[in-house]
Amino acid sequence: MTHPTSIRPASDEYLAYYGKYIALVPDDQALLALERQSQAMFPFLRGLSEAQGSLRYQPEKWSVKQVIGHVTDAERVFGYRALRFGRADFTPLPGFDENHYVANAAWDQQPLSEMVDHLEQVRGATLAFFRSLGSDAWTRRGEANGAGVTVRALAFIIAGHGYHHMGVIKDRYLGVASVTAAQP
Repeated sequence: MTHPTSIRPASDEYLAYYGKYIALVPDDQALLALERQSQAMFPFLRGLSEAQGSLRYQPEKWSVKQVIGHVTDAERVFGYRALRFGRADFTPLPGFDENHYVANAAWDQQPLSEMVDHLEQVRGATLAFFRSLGSDAWTRRGEANGAGVTVRALAFIIAGHGYHHMGVIKDRYLGVASVTAAQP
């Protein structure tokens, strides 16, 4: 039998909006995707200067630090959803407003290196949680933000969300052309 983490989630396992993130994940195994992404993402982020952390590609857009903070917050939220549903707690969960979260965080006042450390610690906890799951937990489905989602889909969403925002940092903030899904 194929382990539930070794196949991509079906389109009925998540809200269609998240399909764009899942499509960015180059691996068919969620844990492998998260691990490989970590191996590329953290060295890339650690290579940014403090000045680059303060960049905005337009005045009203988030800074690089705020993007990193958003990725950290979103990983926590998606991870919490996976925890609840993975433990068979099917209480419907609300959505979250990422703009409100960023507006009420002090990301720009923190050193970039500490922000990267924070994201890396959150990713470590995310990986530890997903590694601890039994195979039956991966296909459990709960409701978040008014839509059904499986634990497996949440793992892919976390990875795809990371790929999306690392691509945005490279392309829009740093002007690095030809960002592909296989890169952080």
